[in-house]
Amino acid sequence: MSHKSIIKIIMLGDIIGNSGIEQVYVKLPEIKKREKIDLVVANGENSDNGFGITEDNIKIYKQCGIDVITSGNHIWSNFEINGLLQNYSYLLRPANYPEAEGRGYYIVDVDNTKIGVVNLIGRYYMTPVDCPFHTLNKLLRAELKGCDFVVVDFHAEFASEKFTLANDFDGKVTVVCGTHTHVQTADENILPNGTGYITDLGMCGVIDGIIGMDKDIILNKMLYRSFSTFVPAKESKTKSGRMQGVLVSLDKETKKLIEIKRFSI
Repeated sequence: MSHKSIIKIIMLGDIIGNSGIEQVYVKLPEIKKREKIDLVVANGENSDNGFGITEDNIKIYKQCGIDVITSGNHIWSNFEINGLLQNYSYLLRPANYPEAEGRGYYIVDVDNTKIGVVNLIGRYYMTPVDCPFHTLNKLLRAELKGCDFVVVDFHAEFASEKFTLANDFDGKVTVVCGTHTHVQTADENILPNGTGYITDLGMCGVIDGIIGMDKDIILNKMLYRSFSTFVPAKESKTKSGRMQGVLVSLDKETKKLIEIKRFSI
């Protein structure tokens, strides 16, 4: 029996509240079918009304066709998270959080090909954590040693930190995709030694808000120092939703990335 030689992966930007979940629920199954996608990785740390993730969110993502859920600093926003990290091995927290529940990597078998998914978080303007560079090195030498491909969600504030990590691991990992800023960048490319890169995948949610959140609430907070809680923006006739990310194509024979393509639909 012949097997296809190309593996296709979708990586989705931060899913923002119910509006983002709706975008994924409606659009992901269609693109998975059309593009014959083998694996979907999505950042779900903003699922629960903008902060954290719940068990209901996780179950909906599975129904949508998401295989691995990555996260970032907001993963700890809900009290139930420790139990979720223990019960759902495909729900990741950044690997460089010291002494935390759960894991920061997950290995998927796609047509007899091992794909490692790694979740890391940056250290600039973020909670103090272990070094993402050293953490990734350790994982590649041990837990991920037998993987044919390794894809990385690097949840970080600074573009320079994301690009530095991608260059340091150029040729050692398959692709490095940044998350956290909720603004999709136009710099997707393949680095000299073969690693795919994009500074930020963008987000799934209402792009006419402010990074997916209600515009008026954020304006009031910044202009008048109000104590209003951020809530995700809602889609309407004047506010459009998007599902943003990249489609990555991998060659099983050469074990190389052959394409990284950005989308916003």
